[in-house]
Amino acid sequence: MKTRDLLALPILLAATSVFAVLPGTDVYLPSVGRGQGLCPGNPPVCAQWRTSAWVFNSSTTDSATVDVAYLRRDADNRTPLTEQIVVGPGESRELDDLFQSLFHIDGVYGALRFTSNRPVAVTGRIYDENVQTNKGSGTAGQFFRGADGREGIGTGEFVDLIGLAQDDTGAWRTNFGFVETTGQPCTVTVQAFDTLGNALGGARTFSVLPYSQRQTGIQEIQGGPGENRRLRVAVTEGAGKVLAFGSRIDNRTGDPSTVEMAGQGRDGVYVGTLDKTTYDTPISFTVAGGAVTRLDVTILVTAEDVGTCQGGELFRLQGLLAQPVVLEDGGGFSFVASAIVGGVSVSLQVDGAIAVNGSLAGTVETTLSNAGTCSGSKSWPMGGARQP
Repeated sequence: MKTRDLLALPILLAATSVFAVLPGTDVYLPSVGRGQGLCPGNPPVCAQWRTSAWVFNSSTTDSATVDVAYLRRDADNRTPLTEQIVVGPGESRELDDLFQSLFHIDGVYGALRFTSNRPVAVTGRIYDENVQTNKGSGTAGQFFRGADGREGIGTGEFVDLIGLAQDDTGAWRTNFGFVETTGQPCTVTVQAFDTLGNALGGARTFSVLPYSQRQTGIQEIQGGPGENRRLRVAVTEGAGKVLAFGSRIDNRTGDPSTVEMAGQGRDGVYVGTLDKTTYDTPISFTVAGGAVTRLDVTILVTAEDVGTCQGGELFRLQGLLAQPVVLEDGGGFSFVASAIVGGVSVSLQVDGAIAVNGSLAGTVETTLSNAGTCSGSKSWPMGGARQP
């Protein structure tokens, strides 16, 4: 038996990569609007909320045709108000004050959906354009990345919104919400936790319509008001999926900060085995940010795998993937990982799926080249589950 340790060897990968702002063909800005807000002060100064967005087409040869749909708050948006734009090769299109410039409407709040014939990256800013300072009138607002619809959580999954606050002094307030991404209704529950992870009061349930955006204040959740709060957002019923978001606002200045959802529902470490006829070999994956980021697998090739193999070959392939593999709708993933050690080429074709209950299933095909009598391929079923 020959033992070859590929510990921490860079893993070559054929797969889709993931970025901080993920290009996609179905992308959402979860909180947008145009209209008059609160009017604090004496004399009162009213906030004037506006939204701008940027759409980037990274292709150097092809234009992107993008449908921009307005998803009205608390409404069924299966037939939304939609405008189309064309973004040229390499172009970054700015949609300034887009509810006025693109839709020609006012007094509206909700979300935006960007569907495109090729992947585009989207970012957005919702801001108050009537901020008065000692240097004159300016703006203050917050950034939202365009989130891929595949990041939405479904029944049995949850995410957390952390670092929220709405204290007794009135210095801070927090809004939160979610947008549905499949065109199906669902039920969402929200539970507040304190800094030590203790549940505060009972959870509140929200009914979410297809492609609807909902937003409310943390004071609507039992135990929500206070310092350093965490909200757990879970989908408990229905076929819909949601993206969650939060906004922590400084009441003294009106300055908002975006709170991204922590976790992607299927994040975690998955431990499983390759279910061979006479023995099993271990395999594990790390899923972070909705993508497979790390692989650790023991590869044992004997005559059970390749009929001509004499003596056998033993490998351990371990390390971060060169490019994270984004989970598909339904939790599916597929990639090829390969390495060369001691002149032997090792390749794995991994096809799997992670269910909402945390179970792992799929197949792994192992191929050895330049391994003498052990050169060849064999596919085995894979099974496992997420670690608690």
